[in-house]
Amino acid sequence: MTLSADKRRKTIARLQAAGIPIPLEDHSATKPDLLVESLKGSLAFDLKMGSEYLMNVKISNNSYGDLLVEELRGHLLEEDWELTFQGDPKEHDPERKTYRMLSGRYLRYQSVLNHRLATELAPGSSIEGKLLALSIADKIPESYLHGLAVPLELILTDQYGREHRSIIEVSVDRTATMVKPKILRRVARSLYQSSELEAPNFVRNFALRPPTAKENAAKNVEESELMKRLASLLQRPDLDAIESKLEAKIK
Repeated sequence: MTLSADKRRKTIARLQAAGIPIPLEDHSATKPDLLVESLKGSLAFDLKMGSEYLMNVKISNNSYGDLLVEELRGHLLEEDWELTFQGDPKEHDPERKTYRMLSGRYLRYQSVLNHRLATELAPGSSIEGKLLALSIADKIPESYLHGLAVPLELILTDQYGREHRSIIEVSVDRTATMVKPKILRRVARSLYQSSELEAPNFVRNFALRPPTAKENAAKNVEESELMKRLASLLQRPDLDAIESKLEAKIK
């Protein structure tokens, strides 16, 4: 099966982006004058609305003359839509020192290439940094799983109107749209809670036993002694009369 020139170019570019060596004749035939190479840390963020891209790249001038980028376009290789590259934040706020992404990330101004592309690259020179882009309407296809490395095509147009195509790889990050697992709080439970074993009942009901004959006899004696003491108290002389007699003798 013979591949078309466009498919062959994309296949070779994908192999290059993955770091797989290819024959010299093919490499020289497909290597653009403005070449974009992947560095570690290139990410494609899936957002609730649209998507966002942080591409860590190296752009090299492989020609024999100075080149600069007049226009930059990009899209996921299998998707027919284009990215929007962020503009220079200093155009609206000269004091700004960072780029801010839709996802809330901040990047140092000097680490981003978006505003540096207009600088001419001398033959054999290169620049490294991050390209920031987004797509308000287009989301990352569901078939691209979280953490999967997918190809992204970048098209650089130089000052002569020539297009230079490169393919890099970005890793899909679906952190913002992944369903978060529910965290269940562990409730302290007793030893026997949610167990098939029945909790032991430590309450004991003790029935009253009838008193013995000996206990009844002792109780009767105690009660009779108590009655005798009460009777003797009731039979004592009147205390008031005794007190009056004592007072008379004293006088």
